[in-house]
Amino acid sequence: MGEFSIFHWLVVLAVVLIFFGGRRIPEVMKGLGEGIRSFKDGMSGGAATATATATAPAPTSISAPGGVTAKPGHAQVALSWNAGAGASSYNVKRSGTSGGPYALIVSTGTTSYTDEGLAGGTFYYVISSVGTNGESANSVEVSGTPS
Repeated sequence: MGEFSIFHWLVVLAVVLIFFGGRRIPEVMKGLGEGIRSFKDGMSGGAATATATATAPAPTSISAPGGVTAKPGHAQVALSWNAGAGASSYNVKRSGTSGGPYALIVSTGTTSYTDEGLAGGTFYYVISSVGTNGESANSVEVSGTPS
């Protein structure tokens, strides 16, 4: 009489389904698994790893390029900007509408780019820095209307 029968387990399962719903059970089990894994790591010396990680220097952030300028020319717009801290390359993005959405047109390692072969209309540009820690936010928007 001190044992759980299959009937008892079915009642427990029904109660769990009523309280949590079928969709929440995987989330609950994932959280339980992560908690158990974290506990095991802590018991096996994972705390030393966490301490070593906490003393490591924070990665330097990448700043967006500044001083962005756009000089329109014949069927082209010449862009230039100042280097962003931590950048190894730059993503040049263009839109036909102020405020975007912007499409990546080129990634370059220099601080200038000439967008050529443009038809009439005004084009809007933003530049982002790219480095080992990811991509920066977009620069301020500049525009150019090729002649």
